[in-house]
Amino acid sequence: MNFLKIEWTKKRGVIALLATGLIVTSFILGGYVATGSWNPWGHKHYYQNLDVNFGYCVAGSQNFCNSVHNVMYNTGVAWIDQAIQGTTGTVSNGACFPSATCGMSFIALSGTALTLTSANAGDVSYGAANGNCGAAGAEGGAEITTNGLARAAATTNTLLSGVTGSTSQLVKQFSATGTQSVDVACLVSQLTASSATSIQLAAASFTAVTLISGDTITITWTLTWTWS
Repeated sequence: MNFLKIEWTKKRGVIALLATGLIVTSFILGGYVATGSWNPWGHKHYYQNLDVNFGYCVAGSQNFCNSVHNVMYNTGVAWIDQAIQGTTGTVSNGACFPSATCGMSFIALSGTALTLTSANAGDVSYGAANGNCGAAGAEGGAEITTNGLARAAATTNTLLSGVTGSTSQLVKQFSATGTQSVDVACLVSQLTASSATSIQLAAASFTAVTLISGDTITITWTLTWTWS
């Protein structure tokens, strides 16, 4: 009987040792997946994502709302990173640094039909020419500066609450003073078109809308930050 008790005790010890080994192995493997390091205590990776979404509503001679896929420009995203982390008050590419007259809170329109591809999204989106809506990189479009549709500051600008998944909305209603086709909307950093310090963060291309005097088009950009 004592022999059986000893054998059973040994077996339980082996089982406990194997279970402990599995737990430690899982912990180390999980740490590697999360941090890219075999040392789970060495460092951690915290992930932060910016999601930008676009929608618009037309009212007047026609009434409808729609939302379409948009692109973000690499240089615009780099501007955000530099503006957040910068300590010198400057950013690259000659773009403006956040101030009373500079920030991603201005909305611009273009009347040029464009297909915003991933290639265009990586193109230059700053400067007197490429910083204009519809003119980033090789897009070759032109920004609207007349008929009441020139770029303007968002009239609604809600800020993040500081909780992951919270959203910030930038909304501007444009009122047409003449006939104008609109195909593209952009989120830009400056009030003035063709500014050497202007930079674009995002753009959305949609089916052309022909506005007549008295029509309105309301542009809504929604920014969502998530982190873990």
